[in-house]
Amino acid sequence: MSEELSVVASTERRRYFRIEDEIVLVYRPVSPEDVPDPENFPQQMADQFSVTSTLEFLTQESQAQLRSIQREYPEVAGFLQTLERKIDVLAQALLTRNNPLLDQPTRKVNLSAAGLAFDTEQAMSEGSMLELKMVVPPALVGIMTFGRVVYCRKNEGGTDYRVGVDFLSMREQDREFLIRHVVKRQLSRLREQKQARLDTI
Repeated sequence: MSEELSVVASTERRRYFRIEDEIVLVYRPVSPEDVPDPENFPQQMADQFSVTSTLEFLTQESQAQLRSIQREYPEVAGFLQTLERKIDVLAQALLTRNNPLLDQPTRKVNLSAAGLAFDTEQAMSEGSMLELKMVVPPALVGIMTFGRVVYCRKNEGGTDYRVGVDFLSMREQDREFLIRHVVKRQLSRLREQKQARLDTI
């Protein structure tokens, strides 16, 4: 396998890593006509809600440049890092100002960069479309996307349902954020499990 194909395969695998997580999730049914074309989606989503994920994407892109500057000009790098923190504070203030989503309780979900599953009291039809807004801790990155319900199963012994949703229209930078978030959480939990085993020895 060529290096390029290896990178693509690795990215695809990470896309489908899944974790149990806790996020703010608000959704509403929409008609198929309301789901934007994926190619036009980035232009349509340049709004207040998505500004934090845009900044997170730009921060990740600039990390290599910042490390290079830090080796040659540590004082300049320190100044740039301070500017980044100021921008992060402004972005958080913008997201939290009059944002009703942050008043919502978090919801347990099974999350990947390709979709999510969650429990709900209302049954949903397979193939139906949803608009989803998510706020992902701890960075409080806001992501808006659309998805298709791929299954809806009644939970055994309960009155609620387990719903699985595949993401459709999503900005690529939001998908990249979810990939990094899921991988980071997986690594963190593996370290916690390893430490727990060492503590029992």
